[in-house]
Amino acid sequence: MRMKHTAALTLLLATAACPAGTALAQTSPNLLVDGGGESGACTADFKAVTTVPGWTVLYGSPSVVCYSSAKFSTPSSPAPGNGFIATGPYGNAAISQTVNVSSDGAAIDGGGVSYTLSGWLGGWGSYSAYTQVSATFLSASGQPLGASVQMPTVSASQRNDDNAFLARSTAGKIPAGTRSIEVLVQFLGTPVDSYNVSYADNLSLTLSTSLSAPPLDTPVSTVPAYDHVFVVQMENTNFSQVIGDTSDAPFINGLANRGTLLTNYSGTYHPSDENYLAIAGGSDFVEGAVYWPNIKITSPHLGDSLEAIGKTWKAYEQGMGTPCNLTTQYDSYYEPDDAPFINFTDISTNTARCQAHLFDTTQLTTDLQSAATTPNFAWLAADDYNDGEASGDGSSTSLQVQDAWLKQTLQPILSSPAWLGQRSLLVLTWDESDDPLALPEEGNHIATILVDSLGLVRPGYGSGVSYNHFNTGVTIERALGLPALTANDGYAAPINDAFAAPTPPVASPIFTSSTAELAEGGNIVFNYATPAAQFSTSNWVGIYSAGATPGTNSSDVWQYVPTANGNVALSTAGLSPGNYTAYYFSNGGYTSLASPINFTVTP
Repeated sequence: MRMKHTAALTLLLATAACPAGTALAQTSPNLLVDGGGESGACTADFKAVTTVPGWTVLYGSPSVVCYSSAKFSTPSSPAPGNGFIATGPYGNAAISQTVNVSSDGAAIDGGGVSYTLSGWLGGWGSYSAYTQVSATFLSASGQPLGASVQMPTVSASQRNDDNAFLARSTAGKIPAGTRSIEVLVQFLGTPVDSYNVSYADNLSLTLSTSLSAPPLDTPVSTVPAYDHVFVVQMENTNFSQVIGDTSDAPFINGLANRGTLLTNYSGTYHPSDENYLAIAGGSDFVEGAVYWPNIKITSPHLGDSLEAIGKTWKAYEQGMGTPCNLTTQYDSYYEPDDAPFINFTDISTNTARCQAHLFDTTQLTTDLQSAATTPNFAWLAADDYNDGEASGDGSSTSLQVQDAWLKQTLQPILSSPAWLGQRSLLVLTWDESDDPLALPEEGNHIATILVDSLGLVRPGYGSGVSYNHFNTGVTIERALGLPALTANDGYAAPINDAFAAPTPPVASPIFTSSTAELAEGGNIVFNYATPAAQFSTSNWVGIYSAGATPGTNSSDVWQYVPTANGNVALSTAGLSPGNYTAYYFSNGGYTSLASPINFTVTP
């Protein structure tokens, strides 16, 4: 059973000593943007995911948690603000931020500039999870200058098994040649039966210079403008269930190879509706198993934003029958809230507006007859059987049902005038994994595929960047020229790498990693590229203990990479410290496509 956060949290302040002779008077402001997550919307729901403004998520689902959510007590100075950064609900996580210090290059090269890295690190009760904060000094070319420096961590015993934060810091001279400093925050050691058990707040990096603090900016977007965006959100299927299963889901896997497959994508909640709302409204809005008609949201949604700039939108739901019908008279598996707009009161309480925007999927055939009648934004929803839930939650039967419905529904879009004659984007995703407990080792890991009509989406590419439904929401907004709805989508990174330049063909397989050593629980990223003759949707990457023989011994961690090229992030959360070897295998077998990669997991 999952732990409950009900006790008061006492924050203890105990400053770690800095190395002798290295602490100099600091004159710069804090150079870390939003070191405590204060610019975002904190959540009182420990099972929810939020965006952490200013930080890049490397893996996991970190969140900003409200102090008020469990009557947390706080020290009087320095003021803690409203929230702090926590692990999130899906296991280990990591965020990073890179600070440009090139304007002080001359002083740094002269050896006269020092740094102080500080913050509050904490954890929950006797849980051994902890937060590790480090800084790496990088040259102008981005190469590390020596080893990273780390703030002392905080163990459960140091907190006396209390729910507490302790102040930690480290200081020293900045190496000559430094032009940027990467600060990495890792939430590690999260047990499988818990969530939000390690924390960070008031993170700060200061220098003994007058360098100015950078502003908090929204992430840069390189998402192209589109005339039409189609979104389909299926149900309750793990990434590993559908991707690579070309027998049960050939159409889905064909789409993955035709466009960009996001291999490190997760839902934002369990159960379903909050995941729909994350894309359509930029927030989970409700807590727990709440469904229509008990969700009544007064905040704006994508439909409102589209109408405000004169663009059209419709939601098409299988089984609705007549426009805005909310009964199951036409289809016993029909669920009105599988298109989330009925949960917003400006739709649910306005019958005329509801009937103008919510339709049965049969209307799609008519609307696709011309580009002019095809809406700028379309949400497509299968009924509860065809979306995968009632047909088996990612089972073989469920995949066959989902694949058949998607093929029947999406092929008319892919041959429509709007697709063939204009700029159109299709996003296929799922709401959540099929694991109702969302254990951290699963990470609510789901597949998401982007395909477009003009080849602006990278074909045959797999992206291992950490994304979730808020990233999809902001990508839709950037594609259609819409403003952000909340801080979650406003500060989420658009899915930019799906629109980067295509990877050129290769003559022989490539398998590389820039990581030779990483802390236990972190993610290791592998890059791969495959010639057409050796491509298979069942190519896969597996991690083995050093000395283990593939085929004789089982892999410790593995994942399909059913695209021709890309990168894939594999978690080491289940690996003990030691040496490991990663292989890139062909077609579901044990034929190695390239030289294996050795790496080390450290405590």
